[in-house]
Amino acid sequence: MKILYFTDGAGIDLQVIRESVLRIPEVLTSLRRGQEQARYVDLMQVMGLPDDEFRLVPTVLRTLLINLVQRGLHQRWVNRDHRADLVLRRINYRNYHEIKAEVLNFIRGKIEGREVRTENLHLLHFLSQVEITIIGPGYDEVELWLRKEVLTRSDMKVLIKDVIGSDPQLDWFWPQVQETFHSNQQTALI
Repeated sequence: MKILYFTDGAGIDLQVIRESVLRIPEVLTSLRRGQEQARYVDLMQVMGLPDDEFRLVPTVLRTLLINLVQRGLHQRWVNRDHRADLVLRRINYRNYHEIKAEVLNFIRGKIEGREVRTENLHLLHFLSQVEITIIGPGYDEVELWLRKEVLTRSDMKVLIKDVIGSDPQLDWFWPQVQETFHSNQQTALI
């Protein structure tokens, strides 16, 4: 069973992540296509702004950039011949408790053999394994909850993968970016 989770994209606030995702051809293509929606702003230039200037970018433009980056990452995932049984987008939920309930209901329904809403009904994978792929950029509280949930599951194997980190052609740069992101998050919490 495969679940695809689109985060809130908060990682886009960090220049190291913005610069890193610009290395991905599908993200570049998505940004170029999205340039038609932002006629008066150069999206590539905005992606290259230092963090303090990027924080001043209007929310509408930041949301557009997150959507375009996620669209490119998703396209790369699909190009590798992946499909999902369930697609969750953080933006479609008011709080992360709603997403938690959706994921747990989906997994319980599969285990109990109930009819469960899926994106692709023909993709009913073995119930002994759930694969959750995170599409960022960056992580949020749902991703952290999913990682904790994995530790408590004894009835099935649950794998959580980052869409960039699990791509063999992109993992050469992503571990350093993740490390920088996590150290920035820990610094922010202190």
